[in-house]
Amino acid sequence: MNKFLPNILIFIFLCSCVPIVGVSTVGIVKTSVEIADDPRSLGRIVDDSVIEKKFLFKISQIDEKYLLKISSKSIDGRFLLKGNVDTIQEKIQMTKIAWETNGVRSVENIIKVDDKSSWKDKAKDLLITSQFKVAIVANKNIKSNNFSFTTINKNLYIFGIARDEKERKVVINEAKAVQGVSEVISSIFLIEDLSNNQRITN
Repeated sequence: MNKFLPNILIFIFLCSCVPIVGVSTVGIVKTSVEIADDPRSLGRIVDDSVIEKKFLFKISQIDEKYLLKISSKSIDGRFLLKGNVDTIQEKIQMTKIAWETNGVRSVENIIKVDDKSSWKDKAKDLLITSQFKVAIVANKNIKSNNFSFTTINKNLYIFGIARDEKERKVVINEAKAVQGVSEVISSIFLIEDLSNNQRITN
């Protein structure tokens, strides 16, 4: 019986994350969003809730500790990650899982890392990230909102969805052209690779 307990607890946790739509109470702190106050359609609210639950289930399969360390929010398929992790590899992993979750259109990762790098190294990484951001925003052949990226020890990690192979190559070439980059590690899907390619329409 004990071997089923972890799965039962995960199920209960995920169920508690389902939003109660259109219900409010007086004198009690509200944790839900009233339809009248939310510009999303009922169907979109449900879709966002499903996205969040899928992500939570995925990270729970890696380690249940992430259910307590990571919080996520989907608004119209735009996914926000918050929380704290011990290593930059964990932050990268969370970003990758978010992008691979069906229905996600963009990912913003503001997870904090207990990074032991020196301030000098962090400054170099920040400069690389900033240069790359400027480059892809300025490039009219790149839909920059479809990509997220971070730099660790001069290695530039890129995650996202390209509209075609040409755009993917342009993004990687822009990354390689950034001064100071040691290596470019990309995990870029093509729209045609996705089971639901309607999520990249805007």
